[in-house]
Amino acid sequence: MNTRFNGSTVKRTLFIDFNLYADDDPEFKQELIELIIENLEELQQSYQTSIEQTELSFFLKACHKVKTTLVMLDDQELNALVEDLKNGEANGLRISLLKELCSAIIVSLWAVKK
Repeated sequence: MNTRFNGSTVKRTLFIDFNLYADDDPEFKQELIELIIENLEELQQSYQTSIEQTELSFFLKACHKVKTTLVMLDDQELNALVEDLKNGEANGLRISLLKELCSAIIVSLWAVKK
């Protein structure tokens, strides 16, 4: 799913300090933001695939791959939700919340990137 064009305008507070990672390098900051966005999109897509295939392993592999992104974002609600989903605690509300949180974070990242 490409959330860049989903029409969402909801923003979320970002807890990431880009200076810790980009060392005031604007080009690297842009690349970092793009990578984080790709990772969030992959996380969403992997969960959708896990639901469709009734196989949690797709999501678990993506979680492992994007772990650094989740740590960098330091979004406690997103991290807690991901842990719940990794433990198989899925329901309609949590599934919707994952999409909403990731989409809102992506919108906020795009705003920072501009």
